[in-house]
Amino acid sequence: MAFITEDEFSEALRSFKRSAFRVEAQPAYALSDERADFDRFLAGSPTPPPEMAWYRPWVDQVAQWTRDGKTISRVRVLAEPPTDYQRWLLWGAPWFASIGESIRYMNHSTAHRIGLPLQDWWLLDDERVIVMHFTAEGEVSGKELFTDRESVARYRTLQDLAIENSTTETIAA
Repeated sequence: MAFITEDEFSEALRSFKRSAFRVEAQPAYALSDERADFDRFLAGSPTPPPEMAWYRPWVDQVAQWTRDGKTISRVRVLAEPPTDYQRWLLWGAPWFASIGESIRYMNHSTAHRIGLPLQDWWLLDDERVIVMHFTAEGEVSGKELFTDRESVARYRTLQDLAIENSTTETIAA
């Protein structure tokens, strides 16, 4: 295990060869560039994700990965009821599905019942795990990289558990 920099994280994400899987468990994330778009969503006039200048690079990157035959997927653990931030993510999900990202959903109570850790993490190519740490305000406070067999095997098992206990159906927002 080693803490990695934001540049090292970006490179790890850019360099996966086959699959990138994420569990998103935070009820909300700190807002910066996206604040205006989030506020428009709350006001009832949301901007579609492909039109969000700050998000466009991610949309383009996901589309390229899927064109290249790579898979990108995630399981979102939702509060009950979903937070405003999670409702925003639910609203935007069809755009991400249209470019090939697979998004599944699970309620917080299900995650708790099955013992899924309520933290964010990535599993890249079934070889590298990046566990993300957050402050109470939803800001990233650190990222840890794990490459040892035991840790990777544990997160592969958690990935299977998350997929098995989630659904592609959006949970009512």
